[in-house]
This record gives sequence, structure tokens and C-alpha cells, in this order.
Amino acid sequence: MLEMRAIDKRFDAVVALKGARLNSSPGEIRALLGSNGSGKSTMIKVLAGLVAPNGGLILLDGKRAAIHSGVDSRKLGIATAFQDLSLIPTMSVTENILLGNEPLRAGGFVDKKKARQTIRELLDRFHIDCDPEAYVQTLTPSTQTMLEVAKAVSLNPRMLLLDEVTAALHYDEIQVLFQILRELKAQGLAIVYVTHRMKEVFEICDTATIMRSGETVIDAPVPELTLDDIVYYMTGQRPEVAASASEMDVAQEGETVVDVRDLEVYPKVWGISLKAYKGEIVGIGGLQGQGQPEFIRALLGAEKVATGSIDFCGRKLSLKSPADAVRMEIGFVSGERGREAMFPLRTVQENITAGKVAKGNVGEYMTPKSLRAFANQAVDKYNIKIGELRDPASSLSGGNQQKLVIARWIAMNPVLLLLDDPTRGVDVHSRREIHKILRQCTDEGMTVIISSSDNEELLDISDRIYVFYEGSVSDVLSGEGKTADRLVAAMMGMGAANQKGGDQ
Repeated sequence: MLEMRAIDKRFDAVVALKGARLNSSPGEIRALLGSNGSGKSTMIKVLAGLVAPNGGLILLDGKRAAIHSGVDSRKLGIATAFQDLSLIPTMSVTENILLGNEPLRAGGFVDKKKARQTIRELLDRFHIDCDPEAYVQTLTPSTQTMLEVAKAVSLNPRMLLLDEVTAALHYDEIQVLFQILRELKAQGLAIVYVTHRMKEVFEICDTATIMRSGETVIDAPVPELTLDDIVYYMTGQRPEVAASASEMDVAQEGETVVDVRDLEVYPKVWGISLKAYKGEIVGIGGLQGQGQPEFIRALLGAEKVATGSIDFCGRKLSLKSPADAVRMEIGFVSGERGREAMFPLRTVQENITAGKVAKGNVGEYMTPKSLRAFANQAVDKYNIKIGELRDPASSLSGGNQQKLVIARWIAMNPVLLLLDDPTRGVDVHSRREIHKILRQCTDEGMTVIISSSDNEELLDISDRIYVFYEGSVSDVLSGEGKTADRLVAAMMGMGAANQKGGDQ
């Protein structure tokens, strides 16, 4: 039915796809697999009409198909449900699902009765309990994801593309989705299923296409593959034998700065235990949505801890807000610069000195001269390219904006610096400079905990890596065991803790 041949795609100097291929047949659920950056999401976007390939051929029923837009894709009978939802938050459930596909009656008016019936049947089929007139932004993430899939299915496509849709779903919702996929498969639908959850591949998929570095490595029936085979084709290396769970967190010499025990933050973090030592960079890896942001923010006091304990410098940590964390000499850098880290319309100086002001005692007066000197020192020390201190922070490049945010906290010399995907969207040169800054800080005794979506970054900068899977620690990598293949295996739930059937 569908055949993609020799698909090439470049984003400036970055090669996303290099001669990639994908086949899909009616009545088949095909897994599209690959580690981060392998090109699988780009392949989906090409089929969805969101990305134009630089070369290659797409055939549908043996005839060349031209897909230049989302409209072209839908006209060919292709529907897509994305992990990054395509729903419009400020519109209702009904409006989102029927947008561009409203049932009409004579005169071109919307048939409201038929629209209500269509929506109710769809919500019942997907077991979605919500008001059809509710705004999407008021619904839980899992409900929004089910609506995303329901919207795609409502188009009655001949091919359904699902891109990491189970990442935000609960177990019972996944089982409902799988039952619907089995029904669609029996009706002759072709389904391409992108996931990092290997259990789902073996439960629901018939065949698999595995990609690595923008190329298609293999097509194979799922029953002929093992977990080790999948990791091998994704990384080019056979997974190493994981250390036993009792060996996963070997004590390091030096002072313990952070000691987390059995931490739970509902509904994402379940029984996490972690240690970080003075002068160490601890990495947190894992696929998107495995509890990393919630864990980092629990250490910051921005997420409510349900159970468990956090010891900081030998004392139990009990934070009511991030302001408490700042006073305890804990800094935080977010990869979401515009939303969580930076004040775009404020000046460079105000952005750099914001942390110092927040940490200061109530009633303490800081002279303009002292604040200016503080900002100048940070700009010079961390090589931030600016015009003037009075220029808005939004005038800087992305890399310099992030260095500005990092400089804000490092200049305050915190005991612990927490970073949540800090180099996302940052150019390679700025990333290297940020890594150099962080390593200098740990050499001077600071402790760093960094969560990153980039595996190479974690392997490059971390002394040890805790890998999260489904809200728990799948493995802890250090020394010679800190390898790309073992990291990928742990991200898929194949780490030491999972193999032993328990947490660390």
C-alpha cells in the first residue's frame, strides 16, 4: 500500500534522513523504532505533510504520491496523532474533533444534532469521560492525548500514524487504545506506531522498522526480534550485561550533598532513590515523560512530595517553595527559557541579578553600582555576548540567553545546581561553553544534577547517570558501564533494576 524510498531530509547542516525507507500494508501494525535523533519522527512528519523531503519517492498503491501539506496527507487518507498535540487548547472538545470536518445540512449549515451524536459515539468508543463542550485546556494530559487519537480515527483514514501517543496515557487507557487498534487492523487499516516502550511493541505490533542516524537499518516481523536485537539495531552495539541492582549505586568518596530515598511525586515519580556527591555531575536520562521534570522540581520545592525523604547536606530538606530552595543555596536552570527561566523584556542586568535579589534578606538594600558590577562580572566570566547591560534579554541569541540564565545562578555559587534540559535548542558552540562552565563549577566543589533529553550530552558530561523509566530508576551508569547501548537499553526499561524486578 505505502512505500517510502530513499527519503532524504536536511535541516541546514543537520542530516535528519539519509536514504530512509518505510513500508506499510493494510491490516498491519508496524512499529517504527529508533533512539532519539534517529529520524523516525521526521519520517512521520514527511507523511503528515509537515516536512518536505529533499529527495526520495513516496508511493501509495504503486502510484507516486505528492504530499506537500497536511491537506494533501488527509486527502490521501492519512491521519496522524502526535505526541505534541495538534489540538487547540482554547477550543472545545467538539470544535477540535470536528474542525474542518463538520457534518453539514442543506444550505451549508452545521448539522448540530449529527455533530453531537458523532462526538458522543466517539467519546464512548474511546471511554473518554468529559463534557463535549469543555475547553481542551481544562482536561488532563491523558484525556487530551486520547482526544488526539480519537480525532485522527474520526477522519476514517486508510492509514493511521501514531507518534508516541501512549507516553501520557494510563494503563487502562492504553488497553482501550490497543483494543481499538486491533479493531482498526481487522478492518484493513494500515497503522504505523512510533514508541519507545518495548513491551508495547511485542504486545500490539506485527512488524518493525528500525532506524539509526537517519537511515533504515532493518525491517522484520516482531516475533523474530528480541529486545537485545532491537537495541543492537538501534545503537550498532549489543547491550552489555547490566550490573546487579545491589551494585547500581556504588558509594563514591567524598561528601554526600543530596540523598533522596523512595521519593514519590504523583502521578509521575514512583520510589526514586538517588545520591549526589560534592563536586559531582549527576545526569538524569530517560525518554520524555518518565518523571524527570517532576523529580527535579521536587528537589526545588516546586512539586509536592507525596512520600519519601530528601536530605541536603546532612539535614532533612523540607521546602514550601522555590524561594526556600534559593535561600538554601539551591539553584535551578530550565530549558524552557521563555516560560520558566528568563524575563525576555527585562534587561540583561535585571535577568542576571534576579537570583541575587531573590536570595537577599528582606529589607536589604543593593546599590545600583553593586548590581551593575555583579552583572558585568558574570558577563565577562561566562563570555556572554551582549550589546549593553540595559538591552532586553530577548535581544540575545538562544545560546547566550541560556548562558545568561546559568550565569545568574552560578555567580551566586550555590551548593547544588539543578538543570532541566538546559541546552535544548542551543547551538553546539554554546553547548560546549555551558559544559565547560559546569565542569569548572564542580571542580570548585559545586554539585550538579542535570536532566537532559540528549544522550550524547549525558554521556559526555555526567560522572554517573540515573536512567528513569516509567517514573522509577531503571539503571545507574558509571565508569566503564556508562555506554550508549546500555543507556538506550535502560531507557527502554531493560536496566538492572527492571531485570531484577525491583527498584534500586
